[in-house]
Amino acid sequence: MSCVYCERRATYQAQAGLQRLRLCESCAAAWTRRTLGAPLVQWLRCLKPAPQTYAACPFCGATTDSVRETGLYGCPMCYLLLEENRP
Repeated sequence: MSCVYCERRATYQAQAGLQRLRLCESCAAAWTRRTLGAPLVQWLRCLKPAPQTYAACPFCGATTDSVRETGLYGCPMCYLLLEENRP
């Protein structure tokens, strides 16, 4: 088997989500340095910020209570920002 990056003989396997990447020794060392030895999915989770919840939309001021009462969102951003609090 050959390395997915440089076509040399692959001696290592790295987990990237559901796939396994076959890597040569030098590419495996670079992969480990780049991901700090963590699997790719775990590494990406570290980069993603924690989800933020909003009681009111910062763009139009619609609150979760007003959405529950009327069933109407104030603006398109409400769909994204108030998503966790949908009725």
